[in-house]
Amino acid sequence: MSLSRKLVVLGGAALAASLVLTGCSGKTATVQPSADADTPKVAMLYGTTGDFSFMDSAYKGFTDAQSTLDFTPLDFSSPNTDDYQDRLDLAISQGAGLAIGIGFQYATPMEQTTDHPDTQFVAVDIDKGTEIPDVTTISFAAEQSSYLVGVAAALTSKTGHIGFVGGVDQPSIQNFFVGYEAGAKSVNPDIVVDKTYLSPLGDFTGFSDPTKGKEAAASMYAGGADVVYAAAGGSGQGVYEQAASSSTDTQKNWAIGVDGDVYNQVDESIKPFILTSAIKNVNVAVEDSIKAFLDGTLEPGEQDFDLSNDGVGYSTSGGFLDSYSDQLEKAKQAIIDGTVTVPTAV
Repeated sequence: MSLSRKLVVLGGAALAASLVLTGCSGKTATVQPSADADTPKVAMLYGTTGDFSFMDSAYKGFTDAQSTLDFTPLDFSSPNTDDYQDRLDLAISQGAGLAIGIGFQYATPMEQTTDHPDTQFVAVDIDKGTEIPDVTTISFAAEQSSYLVGVAAALTSKTGHIGFVGGVDQPSIQNFFVGYEAGAKSVNPDIVVDKTYLSPLGDFTGFSDPTKGKEAAASMYAGGADVVYAAAGGSGQGVYEQAASSSTDTQKNWAIGVDGDVYNQVDESIKPFILTSAIKNVNVAVEDSIKAFLDGTLEPGEQDFDLSNDGVGYSTSGGFLDSYSDQLEKAKQAIIDGTVTVPTAV
């Protein structure tokens, strides 16, 4: 698959107690290798934690691996959206035997970085069907988990009106919506499903703007939706907060989280309004990749994580779906068996 990217120039780095990568916006990413220089180096290239979803899950996998496996971690965290190639180049220059890029943004840099004989690449959360020579690509069937939370939304909704807030208007996020809508309509064909995206294609700020998420959710709740699914990274926090603040004694509004189990990550005051979360087991993918690298079994090519191998799923924290468990498990099994095919946008 041919991919394009904006070219950026590596400004420089220094390695001492920590490495500092300066991106085009002037912000920094710090890398703190362990003192043991004799173990293999594993670099994780990612955004910032605290998004209650994707990045937090990836970071958990990285830290869990550190507690059980013997390697030197290189932590390339950065809030920048224009230094993906910089970070990849720096990982190679610092002797990383494995570089794990978290997010679809690493597909192009990894495709165009052809000279890395001593570094294996893993790209996590790449669209299914994307083939990159000499790279292990990991995709998640987000449409399947979204279908299940769509079923949950339709079963729970009292108004027959639900909503969806996506971070960026791009196929990988549209995929969450089409699964969600299909799941909801499998329960109630007449259900109304609102949707909005917080930023256009190519503008990734939609993943890090809780205020925009809150405003979008407020509009949907005011318009009659009583369940809103947020597939918007850190912007989802605004949706969760709005579900709580807009609920009344006569109208309870729900939010649905994404990637991680949001119920276990938000403040206690918000927990009663988190219906469920569409789970993407990024932590498992990261930890499994590191294990495979260390034992010599990591191979390039595509790896699919879906309902059949517990790569995706839905959360039941809070017990709000207990009365619907049979219907949800039946829908899940139908997808695994192939009797239900969930539509995709990718």
